[in-house]
Amino acid sequence: MKVYIVIPAYNEAARIGDVLKDIKKVTSNVIVVDDGSADNTSQVAKKYIKNVLKHRVNLGKGATLKTACEAAFGMGADAVIMMDSDGQHKVEDIPVFIEALENGFDVVFGSRNFYMGIPLVRFLGNKFASLLVSLMFGIYVSDILCGFKAITKSAYKKMNWESKGYGIETEMAVLTAKKRLSHCEVAVQAVYLDRLKGVTLLDAFDIFFSVLRWRLTK
Repeated sequence: MKVYIVIPAYNEAARIGDVLKDIKKVTSNVIVVDDGSADNTSQVAKKYIKNVLKHRVNLGKGATLKTACEAAFGMGADAVIMMDSDGQHKVEDIPVFIEALENGFDVVFGSRNFYMGIPLVRFLGNKFASLLVSLMFGIYVSDILCGFKAITKSAYKKMNWESKGYGIETEMAVLTAKKRLSHCEVAVQAVYLDRLKGVTLLDAFDIFFSVLRWRLTK
């Protein structure tokens, strides 16, 4: 199975070099999509890998992952593993995703240990989202907002997600249920580097109302 690592990046020039240096110890099949960064994220990434794309303007994480997946599958990937660009996800966990994919799962969700420094408000928000999706769609993903996950090419084609921003994490769980894709969770390390980044309160409200809309329309 040919697996690509796909990484959405936005203003991560300070960290993405170390991330790519570690990933290259495992695989050279890596694609970075710079989502309209104002810093030199793209230039730093190009020092480590050749497959670096860039949006001219910031479009959001969901749109950036779509660009990355299209590129990877266009290069012959059978599946992709999604990782964040800030060092939150550890290279040592990549093999457990590959093993799950090779065992036939369409979607593999990473699940962090929440006792490793994640702020309480983020923990509670994550669990609320997990319970909401479980009640509405019959799928429980314990760490629904974790960006470390994997999908096969066939699953990606069936999903065709609409989220452009952080709603992508929740929508992928919803679509996994709606499309009846086989899925599992794998334990991953939790490295929480920045308490100010990630899903904001405004993002949370947007995700909440999107879930209600998906329940009525998807």
